[in-house]
Amino acid sequence: MKNAGTVLLYNCSAPEFSKLKQIFAMLRLRMRVVEPDRYHVPLEELARGQGEAGETAEALPEPMLVFCGLGQALLNQVLEVIRLAKLPPIPLKAVLTDTNQTWNTVQLHEELLREREAIAAQKAEKT
Repeated sequence: MKNAGTVLLYNCSAPEFSKLKQIFAMLRLRMRVVEPDRYHVPLEELARGQGEAGETAEALPEPMLVFCGLGQALLNQVLEVIRLAKLPPIPLKAVLTDTNQTWNTVQLHEELLREREAIAAQKAEKT
């Protein structure tokens, strides 16, 4: 059966993420674990399983997921199943887009952190 899309996994090797990997397998999602020596590779190449290893970068301090090639309905289903499974939180999630496909892991991580800070600042203003 055809796979439904790809998920790039960062820092998801601990035992508490085994259920997450089972969910992705059940939904026929290809999983690609991204190691620090491939953080320089553009996201679109990582999604295709391409890109040469290079100098090892510092590992990301927290887990991160990048969903590649999933339709909106499947993405919603994946997120709902993750929520219902009560897995450890993974606050950094992204979808591969035309805008970010040429970014590398470090660029995406920095953007997600900026977004998280902006959301936190907005919430703080409302209280």
